Amino acid sequence: MTGGRDGILAGVKVVELAQNAAVPHCGRLLAGLGADVVKVEPPQGDAMRHVSGLAPNESRAFAVINPGKRGITVDLGSPSAGPVVDALFAWADVALVAFKLPDLARYGIDWEHARTINPRLVHLTHSPMGPKGPDADLGGYDPLVQGRSGLGFMMNRAGATAPQPTRPAINDFSTGFTSAFAVMAGLRHRDLTGEGQRVDSSLLGTAISLGTPVLGSFPVDREALDELDADLAALQAAGVDFESRREVYDSRMQPAGGAFLLYFRHYQTADGLISVGGMSQHLWTRFHEATGLPRPTTSDPTEASFVELVGAANELFATRPTAEWLELLRAAGYPASPYHLPHEAVRDPQVMANDFVVDLEHPTIGPYRTTGMPVQFEKAPASISGPSPGLGEHTLEVMAEIGFDQDEVRSLVEGGTIRSAPVD
Repeated sequence: MTGGRDGILAGVKVVELAQNAAVPHCGRLLAGLGADVVKVEPPQGDAMRHVSGLAPNESRAFAVINPGKRGITVDLGSPSAGPVVDALFAWADVALVAFKLPDLARYGIDWEHARTINPRLVHLTHSPMGPKGPDADLGGYDPLVQGRSGLGFMMNRAGATAPQPTRPAINDFSTGFTSAFAVMAGLRHRDLTGEGQRVDSSLLGTAISLGTPVLGSFPVDREALDELDADLAALQAAGVDFESRREVYDSRMQPAGGAFLLYFRHYQTADGLISVGGMSQHLWTRFHEATGLPRPTTSDPTEASFVELVGAANELFATRPTAEWLELLRAAGYPASPYHLPHEAVRDPQVMANDFVVDLEHPTIGPYRTTGMPVQFEKAPASISGPSPGLGEHTLEVMAEIGFDQDEVRSLVEGGTIRSAPVD
């Protein structure tokens, strides 16, 4: 049993009715703060159990997204599922619900019903596109909001004919953070007032918030934007590739565009890559002291002299290995770090020293390493307490906790409403 641990949320009971990544990541974070998170899966399991499989009903994807939780299986479509859901709502302090909005009432997991069972419940209702508007009832995944939010245009990698979605699914996992933030605020409100409430989160809302530095509208930009729209449409009609069109956008619209080309970027070195990043005048002075490159005479990234300086920087960084550049730049006080492949990042001494990764032991798939908690507290632990649950591993245990006797549990198992063992 993973509940009953120490932590800021020790004693807080969470029922998670969600699959895939966004809201399960929220549950992961709450569990890391000490909450008892019971994940409710359909009889066939969360969809992530079948992505990058390692064993029947066990996968890399599920193992890294769902550690530290308990797991039960409930067929929400069964006529006998209603009392189980109601008992879970009555037991819980928090419900994490991520279904298409039209399906909430059908399964009896909507806030309007849940509040009749437990008015103190904090009910996180997650929807891909937000709870209002013409597309509120639509389902959706991370790539849809990458494109819709404008973030994709800024960060997607170029493909042959169209940009490729950014990986990992940045809006999914960022929504885990925003949802956890919302739940904590909801719990604070309940502590102050005794009232539960519905709290909404969405992929699109998260994406728009992530775009804060580049998503804005000012009257002074209207004429320039009209000209840009016309020019980009003409380039697309002419068959100009996506990356070239994005360069045109960046050259006109990206604030401090020259800084991103010279001071705040990745460079190829003699043996790999290095990341550098300074966004102040005094740091830029240190960059030039370390590299010996002259200061630019203009910040316009389209000016020939600036383009020439960036080319010189590219050539210079390619003359030395990464380790030498790290030593040189850090000695000058300019921020620089190694550029890792994902499997290298989980071996980084700095990452390991801060428990940003943890080693877990799974009874079926064996040892594995996954991300730890991104925050720590002086007065209370924040940690991943154990591996992901097996399919239906804790069904019988949880059913007893929420008030079902052995005969009732046996009837539910025989009727197929719940399962307590993995299915093939």
